[in-house]
Amino acid sequence: MKKLLMIMAVIILGAATAFPQTYVFTVIWDSDECSCVDQGDSYYEIRYNIYDDANHVVVNPGALERVDFGTYTVDIEVPEVNSNCANQLVDPEYIVRVEVVVMCDSYTPPQGICSTGTKTYPFSCDDFAQGEADTELLYFVE
Repeated sequence: MKKLLMIMAVIILGAATAFPQTYVFTVIWDSDECSCVDQGDSYYEIRYNIYDDANHVVVNPGALERVDFGTYTVDIEVPEVNSNCANQLVDPEYIVRVEVVVMCDSYTPPQGICSTGTKTYPFSCDDFAQGEADTELLYFVE
C-alpha cells in the first residue's frame, strides 16, 4: 500500500512539474492603424506594468510586447505574477496598467503616432491563473 501511495505521489508531482500553470493576461484593442502608411514593418507596441497594491510590491516594472498589424488581441505570459502569488501572506490585489501604441515605419526609426492611452485594471491571482484577466482597450488617441 505504501508503495502504491508513493508511486501515485511521484506521478502527480511529475504531472504538475510537466504542465505548470501559465499566468497570462489578455489585451484586446481596436483595429485602428491611425492612418499609418505601413511599409511592411509597422507594428503595435503593448506597454504594461503590474503592481501588487495589497503588498506594495512592483511585480513587473514595465515591459513591451510587439505585435504585427492585423492582430488585435494578444495573451501576455506573466510568470512573475505566479511567483508573487505564491510568496505573499496577504492576498495580492494587482493593478495592471496597459497601453497599445501604433509604431509606424514610415518614420525612421519607427515612431509611435497614436495610442489607446494608459488604462488601469484590477486583478487577483485567480484572474491570472484562470485566464480571466482581460484588458479591453478600445479608442486610439492621435
